[in-house]
Amino acid sequence: MSWPYRRRGSWFGAAVLIAVGVIGLLSNFELVSEAILRQLWKLWPLIPLAIGISILLGRNSYIDGRPPRDPDKI
Repeated sequence: MSWPYRRRGSWFGAAVLIAVGVIGLLSNFELVSEAILRQLWKLWPLIPLAIGISILLGRNSYIDGRPPRDPDKI
């Protein structure tokens, strides 16, 4: 029996990985200058900050917006 409520998957982690991959590819093909990469590197503290906010906001997000029912109370 599947539980009628399941948590939504976080898309944030996937978006970060895709962005890092795209930046890496652009850098490898020398389509982005080193000066721009140095400026982007200064913003790295925003990544853990955004991950933490995503976790806090996603903690109570369920598919239909309601928390799961307690199976003992059914």
